[in-house]
Amino acid sequence: MATSIEAASETNLAPTPRSAAGPPGSKQGLEPLVKSLAAITAVFYVVGFLTTNAYLYKLGVSDFSLLRTRFVLTGVLTVIPLVLALMGGIYAAVDTAAFGGIGRNMSRASLWALADISVPFLLYFLLFWFVADNDPATSARDAALLSALCAVIVAAFLAALALFQRSGHRPVSHLMYRRRSVSYERFTGWFGIPDFVVERLVFAVAGPLLLFAYIGVFGDHFYPMIPEQIGGGRPRVVQLLVAADAVPAVRELGLEVTTEEPVSPPVALLWEGEQSMIVRLPPPRERTVVQLSRGLIDGIVTGAVVALPEPEAPPAEEP
Repeated sequence: MATSIEAASETNLAPTPRSAAGPPGSKQGLEPLVKSLAAITAVFYVVGFLTTNAYLYKLGVSDFSLLRTRFVLTGVLTVIPLVLALMGGIYAAVDTAAFGGIGRNMSRASLWALADISVPFLLYFLLFWFVADNDPATSARDAALLSALCAVIVAAFLAALALFQRSGHRPVSHLMYRRRSVSYERFTGWFGIPDFVVERLVFAVAGPLLLFAYIGVFGDHFYPMIPEQIGGGRPRVVQLLVAADAVPAVRELGLEVTTEEPVSPPVALLWEGEQSMIVRLPPPRERTVVQLSRGLIDGIVTGAVVALPEPEAPPAEEP
């Protein structure tokens, strides 16, 4: 009897295993947060990488160096306009649905649609005017273009989601076959793909294509207007100090430098990568873009134009 009582007491006193989740401030609680931040950072990095190469594609060059934290800031700059438009669009859709739909309350829908465009327009106007140093007319035009572009993309996205929901997750049949139920038995028999995959394939392809189109337009038109300090790629006027042994090669590319005067005339620095830099030559070759290896350049001069002192004339000989 005593033995059984001792065994029971030992069982009750045995330590219970701790919960795997842990308190909110523990290592287990921080792990999901760290993973989420890493995933968001990766998304910004990829978007910034695509935006930068969309800009370089316009110049006819490319830079696929991966270790550049600048891409994260560029990705944030690219995504923010879409996020602002999406927040306003979702709020407008929820507000309109809560008050009876668009047909019954068109004024509220119009009000939120206007706010979804006007508020970002003011933010972009200030960005292009004060930060990018553009004139007011150009800033207003670019701000209107960017806000309208984001609003159209968000409207198309929300309309597609509404169609997908109302059509019973079969939007292709809903549009192409006058809402009749269509079976893809032959297609499924050939390729082994279920019907619902065929219907969702349209959104799986159209969604990324729409995003890539936006990134292409942003990188081609808006990215070159924004300063580098906040993630943009606005060109800078600089002078290049060419390495002594690289002067002949650089002269072949069109830069007027000599061994005695290795500092180039002012050029537009369009992109500065880890292994190369891209410049636009001065007039009359301003349409020529040159990609220089960083090993050819010893330094970059920004700000005031550097002029080498002219050699002193030899003293005149006395008669």
